Amino acid sequence: MKIWLILQTILFESASLYLLGDSQLGWLGWLGYASSHGAAAGTFTLLCWLALPMRYKKPVLASMAFIFVIAFSMPIIGMLGLATVFILALYLPKEQTQALWKRSEVPELPQHPEQLEQGQYGAAALKDILLFNPSDERRQIAVNACRFLPERVAIPLLKLALTDKADDVRLLAYAAIEKIEFAINQKIDALKQQQSTQRASHHFQIAELYWELCYLGLADGPLRTHYLEQAKKYLLQAQEIAPAARSELQLGKVLLELQDYQGAYQYLEQARRSGLLMKQVAPYLAEAAFAQGDYHHAALLVSHLPTERGEALNELREYWRREAY
Repeated sequence: MKIWLILQTILFESASLYLLGDSQLGWLGWLGYASSHGAAAGTFTLLCWLALPMRYKKPVLASMAFIFVIAFSMPIIGMLGLATVFILALYLPKEQTQALWKRSEVPELPQHPEQLEQGQYGAAALKDILLFNPSDERRQIAVNACRFLPERVAIPLLKLALTDKADDVRLLAYAAIEKIEFAINQKIDALKQQQSTQRASHHFQIAELYWELCYLGLADGPLRTHYLEQAKKYLLQAQEIAPAARSELQLGKVLLELQDYQGAYQYLEQARRSGLLMKQVAPYLAEAAFAQGDYHHAALLVSHLPTERGEALNELREYWRREAY
């Protein structure tokens, strides 16, 4: 069929050129030329469309119209140009790259923190190693690298390593967690042995260390409750000596964890009246209001959260704003 279309195109275009060569071409001659050239352009369009790859054939009308307009509007030149393009594209295509991906060497975890490059290994990379790497040695090195991360980031990774199938990995993770907990308890004992018991800052520091044990996730169950009660005790003592906004805010956070929402709300409101910014206490006030079932007030409090770009609480604030109004 393609050969037949080629012959038709040549025949019709030759006829149109023959008519165009007549020096005394009248309107009837022009009509014959247009008909013959149009028929040549039509057969050429059908020929080119059949030669196109499938992804270029649709939409049919648009692709065929594009070829026909070029072939009809530029006699001879349009057809020759399109034919050249199609031949080059179909029979001399651009060389395709065989390798779709490039292999890279697996970087080794360094043994010492000073060898870590900025941003080279993050918590997510270490987590992947602990979860999926088959090498016990590399998982041990990952646990060792966790010791040089901030404690709030390292503790969840070390707890993940406690579930590892290899004894050496579990023991190394347990030792790292125990070292962090021991260091905090040592600070608490040192502060308790000091004689400056009449200073509010002294009690506040002890309470902060008890809170850190809970905040880092080092304590669970009854032990966590005991640490929270101790933090509450020392914060109340600090308040008796010298009331301060920071102690009231911390006491509100501790009471939230103890599920004393009414007391937490009172201390948080007191911290706000003592000079803290609304955005500092709004998240905790909203949590207390939500826990007590005051959803409308919780939505109003959430609207005071920071609106910085990329802030994780933005979606929460927008959700509660829509629910409230």
